[in-house]
Amino acid sequence: MPKGILYDFIKKSWNCHELWYNERMKYPKIDLKTVRLQARQFQAENPRLFLVYLLPSILVILSGFLNPLERINESILEQSFLSVLSHVFQAYLFPLLVSFIGTILLTSSVYTTLRLIKNPDTELSVKNSLTLFNEVHFSQTFLTLLLKRFYLFLWSIPNLFGVYLLFYSSAMARKFVELHPEFPSVDVTNPDIEHFLLTFALYFFGSVLVMILGTIIYLPQYYAYSQVELLLCDTLAIGIAKPSRVLHTSRFLMKGYKFQRFVLDLQLLPWYILIWISFGIASISTFPFIYSSQIFFYQRLLEIKRKKV
Repeated sequence: MPKGILYDFIKKSWNCHELWYNERMKYPKIDLKTVRLQARQFQAENPRLFLVYLLPSILVILSGFLNPLERINESILEQSFLSVLSHVFQAYLFPLLVSFIGTILLTSSVYTTLRLIKNPDTELSVKNSLTLFNEVHFSQTFLTLLLKRFYLFLWSIPNLFGVYLLFYSSAMARKFVELHPEFPSVDVTNPDIEHFLLTFALYFFGSVLVMILGTIIYLPQYYAYSQVELLLCDTLAIGIAKPSRVLHTSRFLMKGYKFQRFVLDLQLLPWYILIWISFGIASISTFPFIYSSQIFFYQRLLEIKRKKV
């Protein structure tokens, strides 16, 4: 290799390494293993912590019996797009309300957990999950969490459109099978059947593509706002902050750390699966560990950002 080319190669390699090192120093890695160990030790030291998460756990168990899709049938295929959206919204309205109440309950539980970390003498009881429903804190809690939900809803519109297309293609397939009991032994050369299969394929594969793209768009925004509840709890402890300010601060904190927060969720995935297969019952014992892990991640994040500032 000629000397000039070798020099350019070494210089570019060094520049790449320098950029990588500067980026790593800019966003130092959080030791997720330590975070989980801290959460496990904290839970062991506070065996009554499960009481703080008892009401949210009960709500998770009860919400498992809610199936909004049961209120939707194939007859909506004959209606307009806006009418279909109206039916879907009405079907999901009550579950969304239950979910939002559950979010406030969980935020109250996190609020108590943060107080417990700062003051080990904090009393733990079931009523702790109702802390943020009082008049002093409720308005800011309600507005902040509602604004977060609204922003995430806007970012999830592509994904929701993909879900709609998937539901529509599924309803088309069920209706087709009802009209053709001999399926799959049908004459695919029939123009009507051929047209249906092409239309179904367009809707189905289009829905999959839109959902994939929608998820790619949504996930970074979801993790950008993942610290809102924790910031809200800290804010309520010292004063009042505008909901928009809390959301903006969450985005600032998570800059450079969205992937690590995603990895933490992957490491906690077995606990989420346990909650799912137990119809929510396991949440009574797993919620304290899951949310304690998120809290210790948040605290480490604050330490890093404060050093930078």
